[in-house]
Order: sequence, then C-alpha cells, then structure tokens
Amino acid sequence: MRHVIMRALHVCAVAVVLTIAGHAQTPAPQTETAAPATPAATTPLDDVRRQLQEQREEIERLRATVKEQTQLLQELLTRARNAQATPAAAVESAAYKTGDVATTDTLDGAPNTTTGANARQIVNAPPNASVQTTNASAPKPTEITTGLLSSISFSGDVRLRYEGQFGQLNALPNSADPSILGNELSARNRTRVRLRFAVRGQFGHEVTKGEREFQWGLRLASGTYPDVNSSNQTLTDFFTRKAFGLDQAYITYKPARVRGLRLQAGKFEPPWLATEMTIDVDVMPEGLNELYSRDFKNSKLKNLTFVAWQLPMLERASAFVLGADGRVSVEQSHRAGRDLALYGAQVHGRFDLTPQASLTLSAADLYYSGTQFITPAQFFGGQLQIPVTFTIPATATTPAQTVTTTINIPRDALVTGSSVGATPTNTNAVNRDGHLSSGFNLVDLIGRLDLTESKRFPVTLLLNFVHNMQAHDVVVAGTGGANRLLPNHEDNGLWAEVQVGKSKAAGDWQFGYTYMRIEKDAVLTPFNLSDILQGSDVRVHRIGFTYTVDPRVQLTLTDLISQRPHGLLGAFGITPPGSLNRATHRLEFDTLFRF
Repeated sequence: MRHVIMRALHVCAVAVVLTIAGHAQTPAPQTETAAPATPAATTPLDDVRRQLQEQREEIERLRATVKEQTQLLQELLTRARNAQATPAAAVESAAYKTGDVATTDTLDGAPNTTTGANARQIVNAPPNASVQTTNASAPKPTEITTGLLSSISFSGDVRLRYEGQFGQLNALPNSADPSILGNELSARNRTRVRLRFAVRGQFGHEVTKGEREFQWGLRLASGTYPDVNSSNQTLTDFFTRKAFGLDQAYITYKPARVRGLRLQAGKFEPPWLATEMTIDVDVMPEGLNELYSRDFKNSKLKNLTFVAWQLPMLERASAFVLGADGRVSVEQSHRAGRDLALYGAQVHGRFDLTPQASLTLSAADLYYSGTQFITPAQFFGGQLQIPVTFTIPATATTPAQTVTTTINIPRDALVTGSSVGATPTNTNAVNRDGHLSSGFNLVDLIGRLDLTESKRFPVTLLLNFVHNMQAHDVVVAGTGGANRLLPNHEDNGLWAEVQVGKSKAAGDWQFGYTYMRIEKDAVLTPFNLSDILQGSDVRVHRIGFTYTVDPRVQLTLTDLISQRPHGLLGAFGITPPGSLNRATHRLEFDTLFRF
C-alpha cells in the first residue's frame, strides 16, 4: 500500500509541473488579418501551436491517470481503515486463529515485533475459506540474506618465530665418565610459523547492544594434527606444504529471556579461567559447556560467574575381553572400551576494591575420566617404533634364523580416534605395566589482582595453585619380580606471574615474569604448556618483553629457563650422584601480524 501511495503522489507532482508549464507557454489570442496561407506553406507560428496542442493532450492524459490513481488510493485507504476496525472476534476462523500475542520477525538480524492481530489479517474468511495473510514488514529473501552477510566478520593472525634451544641433555651414560648420566646436545635452531583464520557470525534477537541470541564461529589453524597444544609449523622437510586444519567450530546460544546464560557446543576455547599450567592456550577442547554470569551494582562484588563443561577426549572402539576361564568378561570388556573425557565446573567472581584495583578469585574442579587407560609412548618423528624379535624356522637348505627388527606404527593412528589411548607428550609417573600411576582430579585455585592507577603501565599479579586429589603410589618392579610401591607426593603445582604495561596501542611496552613449579603428577601433561622443557617434574622461569609497533603488529622476546628438580631420571628414578643437570634455555622471538 505504501508503494501505491508514493506512486500516486509522484504522478500528481508531475501533473502540476506540466500544467504550470502549459499555461506559461500559451500565447495571448491575436486577430488574424493576414491572407489565407497556402496548404503547402508552414509558418513557425503553426509549429508552436501544434506543440502546444500536443502538450494539452498529454496533460489531459496525465490528469486522467491522476484521477484513476486517486480513486484507487481512496479505495485502499478505506479497506485499510475497515481492516483495522475489525474486532478480534471477527478475525478468527475455524481453521486458523490469531490471538493478541507478540510475534517476531527479523530483518537484518534486528527484531521487528508486531502483535499477532496486526501480523496476520483475515478478511471475510468463511470457515473453510483460504486465509489471506498480510505483513507489510515481513523481510524479503534478499533482505534476510543481506542481514546474515552483514553480521559475518573475518579475522586472523600470522606469527613468525625464531626459536633456539640451548643446553639440552640426554639421560645416557656420560661419554667422558660412564658412571654418571648426561650428555650435552647441540643447539637447535628453527624457524616456525603460525597462521589462523577465523570467521564469526550471529543472528536472532538482540540480547545486548551488538550481540544476538545465536553466534557461531569457525577457525582454521596451522600445525601438525596430532600436536594438540601447539599450532606452530616448523619450516622444514624440503619445502613441503604445511598442514592447515579445523581449530574451532562452535555454536553459542544466549537466550534473550534469560540474561547472562550461555550454552555452547562444538570445538572452542576453554570456557573457564585457567593458566597454561593446566591447559595450553592452543588447546581447543571439544564438547559442551554452560555458563551463567551476573553483574551487580552498588556492591564490591561486580560479577559472579558459574561454568560447567563436558568434554570427550577419546572415543574408543567396543571391546571384547575373555577372562581366565575362556568366557567373556563383561567387566573387563566395559573397562577396555571405556571412553575418556574431561568434566569440570568453576565459580569465579570479580571484586572492585577501589576504582583503580580489582580482584578476581576462582575455584575449579577438573576431573579427567578414564586416564588409567592412557599409555605413554615414545615417538621417533612420525612413527612409533616397537622392537620385535622373531625366529624363521629352518628349511632343508637353511638353518633357523633369529631376526630383530622394528615395527612402525603411524603417530596419527595412536592419538587420533583410535582405541589404543597412547599419548606422545606425557611425562607423568608410569606403573611397570605401562599405564599412568595416578588419576587426575584437579582442584584449581586462581587469584588475580589488577592495578590500573597508571594508565600506561598497569600492573597484574596472578597466583595459580593446583592440587591433584587422585595421585597414587607408583608401582615398580621389586625383588623377585614382585610389585613394589613408591610413595607419590608429587601432586601440587604453583604458577606465579607479574605483568607490567600493556600491549594495545602503538608504542606500548609490556614486561612479564612467570615462575612455575609443576610436580610429577600435579597435572595431566599432554595438555599443558608445550614450550617448557617437559610438562611436569620441572621448575621454570619465563621472562618476556613485548613492544607494540602498531595495534596490529607486535614484537615479543621470550626466554624460558627450565630445569629438572630431581635430576635426569625424575622423581621416581635413581640418578647417580654427579650426573649433569643443567638448565636449558628456549629463546623465542615472535613477530605477530593481526588482520
């Protein structure tokens, strides 16, 4: 109807303009005294009169069109007034009823709410007649597509890194003195690259300004597929193409009617507050998480948040285990086919102590289910090498032969979707049967103090303490082959960090120092910080400087100084006195570009 009205108004305007032009160009009547012109002669005055006559005819046609459009406009306005005056009882039909309930359509992602009586109009509908539905504000398919595309954003980063490792040792007998252990290894230098490309989008009702009910995200990242806690790719292997895989894929739902609630599924960043002592920043867990957050006013407590998560780690094939009597052992079959998962919950709150000081406290429990089935494995390159000895029977012409060789199992087959449950990066305590000694149920406590009195050099102090409540004694071989238990008190981890400065605007400087002490079974090591010497039984000092060249360009220099506090053989080995135990340095220089 709006388009009809606008069209009529345009026609009326054109008619008025033409009418004024016609009157202005009409000459005053004159008395004809000249002799009659011959038919063959045409004067300029005759041409003018002919043009004026044509304009009058065109104006008459336009006037007729305006009259017709005006009548149509009056008819449509009358119908619209009658429809709005129709009572709700007369709008109902036997096959379709619309109450005065709000219905919502979306246009470009923004809510467009109308009442049900106005959204759907039924005019003179008999019980079995077809229903006429009109909605002047209903979005067209092209408008919906445009709205969805306008909500999509693209981002990413490229990080170039030089990395040098110095002072590394092996645990073999020393070449100069075989009575001790340790040989210094040559320095390692490598160039690495990390590339990440993300696509984000949202749609649905507006929850807060600029935020919709439904959000989704995809991110691709470089790195080798089995290495879950690093997206770095070493520039090596004779210029081969580098892997680029799915790093994130999630859907988030924030219901408009329940402010502060968030439900998320897929592959995403860890939803809880954590440090890299428990989970590396490059680890993207998979599964479900639920979060509820609430802000407070007129109180020292400004925010309180609850988070829970259910994250499957390894789906294993169905097992069929026979007992000693030759029959199926249901219990052993269930255990052998048990999946691995991480369950947890956290509560954290933020307190504003002063306008320039805020304190964040959090407490979490992380329960790793099924870790007793994890078997650490030693890898060489991309293969697991298992030594095998077998005998070739004698023949009529050759004697029996004993052959020793190795069987290679691809690394991917053990750490991606198999039922073996092996992990290549585990440094936790292992029983004599090859399985982990401890379970892992971590109590994770974090306190963070932010001081912003200096705008250019704010200070952050962070303390993280973790305790494993399921550390078990280590089973080793004793006298005569019997089991012997070694007491295991290696169940705590400490992370202390200080940062000064910021890294947002051009010219910003930031300095950071972190102290880490991670005992043997404090955390599950396949998932924590990958840049330190080893995941556990380690003491680390990390020093870093960051300079922001541009809001999208940063330069960072980091040195990680790691040492084994219990020697080369660890907390449950016997390292000969005098063995080497030097600190190792891992020097990293990063250039980060964001887009």
